[in-house]
Amino acid sequence: MSQFNYDLAFSRNQGITTGEQQTRLKNATFAIAGMGGVGGDYLITLARVGVGNFKISDFDEFEMGNFNRQYGATMSTVGHDKMAVMQKLALDINPEATITTYGTGIHENNVDDFLTGVDVFVDAVEFFEIGVHRLILNACRTRGIPAVLGVPMGFGVGVLVFTPEGMSFDDYFDIDYQAPLGLQALKMALAAAPAGFHLKYIQPDAFDLDSRKAPSIASGCKLATGIVITKAILALLHPHELKPIPHYICYDARINRLKNGYLWNGNRNPLQRLKFFIARKKLGI
Repeated sequence: MSQFNYDLAFSRNQGITTGEQQTRLKNATFAIAGMGGVGGDYLITLARVGVGNFKISDFDEFEMGNFNRQYGATMSTVGHDKMAVMQKLALDINPEATITTYGTGIHENNVDDFLTGVDVFVDAVEFFEIGVHRLILNACRTRGIPAVLGVPMGFGVGVLVFTPEGMSFDDYFDIDYQAPLGLQALKMALAAAPAGFHLKYIQPDAFDLDSRKAPSIASGCKLATGIVITKAILALLHPHELKPIPHYICYDARINRLKNGYLWNGNRNPLQRLKFFIARKKLGI
């Protein structure tokens, strides 16, 4: 069996990263909440970049319904803890990495511990767990931790960067937390991917927001990984290059469209309010 050698394992990063930057990646701590649709892929990609320390969370097990998109979902992992499976895979790439696990998910009782010592947070929380997104991203803002959120939409993705200099989660999404879950999810989806490229081909009846159901496909999740992890690396190595919300990125590979946009006033933007009204009518919620 070969002996692990960090410098050799990640030597092909050189030229894209410098030796000093690779050392920073090795010493950095990235937190990822969620090991499912995109979170597992985020972990593996960051492990291959050479990140040396992780904090990860999940409380779910793999099931067959995950096969179309989740990195760790295979016949041999059905019924197995997602976090344990992904931890093992990441350590098989970099046995020297430290991975701290949170098997009850992230909540008010452990969010402080989860974010202690973290350099960058990558949000892979289940989309419909809006309160958890809010909890962690607001906590990151308080602590000055940059965060990246990617939401796969069909064959594309919407990507948002959160920093203390940008808008807050609450100001950007403008969600009424007393409203039904479907309306909260609609608000979040409209601001996560304001360009709406996916709406040109996804059938409206594929969404059942109140039942927490939305279509997904592996290639859209892979696009999310590529863009989100690039932004997460930039947050550590080149933070001046980041454009936080209300800036956004939308890319769709099916229609080959890219938009680097600026959503003035977030969901309070008059055009967003109109989109919300029309979408409610179409979805019947």
